Amino acid sequence: MKKKIFLCSILSLALTTTVGIASATPSSKNVIKSENIIISQRSGGSSTVKEAFSVPKGWGHVKLRLKNHSDHPVRVSLTHSGSNKLYIEALVIAPHDTATWKSTDQGFSDGLRSGDYILQWRGSDYKVNGETWGVAGSQPENL
Repeated sequence: MKKKIFLCSILSLALTTTVGIASATPSSKNVIKSENIIISQRSGGSSTVKEAFSVPKGWGHVKLRLKNHSDHPVRVSLTHSGSNKLYIEALVIAPHDTATWKSTDQGFSDGLRSGDYILQWRGSDYKVNGETWGVAGSQPENL
């Protein structure tokens, strides 16, 4: 009888420990929500520079911060690779200035399409020296 009680206690303790560990492990959904940075990159070296990044499905609300470190103005464009849809046509950033672009401020209230994007910097006759940082959210208020 004592052996049965002892075995039941051991099994109960093992089951409780297993359930506790499983509930403490974060799911992949939780990890994605806390890691919403889609791009963080320094670019330069030529007069035209392309940066690639992806917007996950359901995370189409995007905010980009673009910093021009050069002594000359640059033009920035943003294109969805799969459809060639142009989201930023020719955003001009003055020398040593920063621009913030939010999809919600540009009329894309439902967010951007998921998938791959190309952010292109053009420095005309001058080399690009820029920095891009961007986040995506499932809701506009997540930005």
